[in-house]
Amino acid sequence: MSLALPSFPSPVWDRVVLGIGTDITECVRVRGLVERHGDSFLKRVFTQEELDYCMVLAKPWPSLAARFAAKEAVSKAFGTGIGAELDWTSIGVIHDANGTPLVVLDAKGTALLRARNGKRIHLSLSHTEALAIAFVVIE
Repeated sequence: MSLALPSFPSPVWDRVVLGIGTDITECVRVRGLVERHGDSFLKRVFTQEELDYCMVLAKPWPSLAARFAAKEAVSKAFGTGIGAELDWTSIGVIHDANGTPLVVLDAKGTALLRARNGKRIHLSLSHTEALAIAFVVIE
């Protein structure tokens, strides 16, 4: 007996999931870290592009928390956590013209993606005023 696979316009059967990661972050926690540590926390964790996007918002905490969760989720998908192989600012979140969140990596993050033979990082974000969640797939 043979298995007939459905026909797709792109070679989805050639794709390999290298890692998945998810994280949920309390917005009040991120707000507290910013209030206690100010710029030192913001510059250690977020890229300038992320800060430019978030800090002009009336309530930046949910967007900052979503980016914090995205960084954690990416590091989990890589299996490294944040540390020797990946810095907080190695991972950034931007949006395309349609508002879709995209992961951007610095040289360290890009080197790790290449070392793992990764081709693409998929990211989904969501938040309320209280919680932010990120889900990542590396293929």
